[in-house]
Amino acid sequence: RRYIALLPLAQRCFATDKGCGLPGVRFRSYSSELFGNLDQGTLTGPSQVLASLGYASVEYKEITTNSKSGEFFFISDDKRFLIKTISESECGLLQRMLTEYQDHIRRCPRSLIVRYAGLFHVEVPEARLSQYFTVMRSVFSRQHEIQETFDLKGSLFNRKRKTGESIGKDEDWLVSGTRLDVPAAVRRELCATHELDIDLLRRFDVMDYSLLVGLHFAADGVVAKESETCGLSWNFGGGIISEDHRTIYFIGLIDFLINYDLRKEGEHLIRVAQGHGEDASCVSPQDYAERQIKFLWDCIMPEGMEAVGSLGCLRIEVRSAQDLIAGDWLGTSDPYVQVSLGLLRRRTHTVERDCSPRWRCTLLLPVNRQHAAQDLEISVWDEDQNRALRGADDFLGRVVLRMEHLLAGPHELRGHPL
Repeated sequence: RRYIALLPLAQRCFATDKGCGLPGVRFRSYSSELFGNLDQGTLTGPSQVLASLGYASVEYKEITTNSKSGEFFFISDDKRFLIKTISESECGLLQRMLTEYQDHIRRCPRSLIVRYAGLFHVEVPEARLSQYFTVMRSVFSRQHEIQETFDLKGSLFNRKRKTGESIGKDEDWLVSGTRLDVPAAVRRELCATHELDIDLLRRFDVMDYSLLVGLHFAADGVVAKESETCGLSWNFGGGIISEDHRTIYFIGLIDFLINYDLRKEGEHLIRVAQGHGEDASCVSPQDYAERQIKFLWDCIMPEGMEAVGSLGCLRIEVRSAQDLIAGDWLGTSDPYVQVSLGLLRRRTHTVERDCSPRWRCTLLLPVNRQHAAQDLEISVWDEDQNRALRGADDFLGRVVLRMEHLLAGPHELRGHPL
């Protein structure tokens, strides 16, 4: 296992010569040992891949998606594996992520991130064909028909299913009124796992990934019987049973090979000028991560869900401030307070034109196990109403506190300087 862990960038090359009416083919397989041993090989082992996609398997099926990339998708006949073509830059990004991707899956076996089973390149010089592609495990279970599918990014600008499309998007999810009706303990663990996953993606400056949610509906009592015979549990490729035992939810993080490069930064600036700098899909990796986490809490989980994480809830009483910096041209500020822990954010209302504001409100933050070693940041901002002209809100100051100290007991910040 140690030998396998140290081979994230291994490459094998195969080639066939031209002959018998067939062109010559060059084939490369990257990091086979790594992919074959994710989850100890239970989901992406070579024997499983060969059974579904090998020479003796039934012919693959091409599938259509809402993707704008123009890539091709195929699914194995048993619906366990997907084949997706990718660009050379996406291949390079996945290779850079492999070591941390492998480590994350092993440390967080319930990770929602899609399980790749292989990364390949095929080249046919005579036909001028050069194509990279991946093999990945399906988010869904082959034993259960998926009646509804949603591709959720956390963005609401142009995120509605078009005529003829089968997969719903963020606006369709909100209109449907669907929520994940799962037990409280599962909700807390699911949100904590999602944040860990998103933090990994953020560190690699990627964005535009989606939370794929599939719904399997069943009559009263049927789901409970199925779960006993099919071994359903909460893990990747397994279902999460609703509290009323009438729905199984399948959830996975997909399409995370889009880097926030100069082209994406330019696209974001255009959206800012159009007044959609915050709700458009193309935003910075940090903003994208925080927005999707907020969407999960506010729009995917049950309405009115308590702000309780796997460790509990942090209560922050925000009272007042004095003599803040004047951030506006008119010599005043429109301040609000933002509290950040990990990738979670909460904020107060804005007090207009007041450098000594009084908020007198309470903010609640869920605290997960990973937060215990992190910092709580309390920052004050001057809100700019017209961001298309002036850009982001103005920073006025902050206080940073260690969570390990706060977990030991209450902390008073009266009179603390920013």
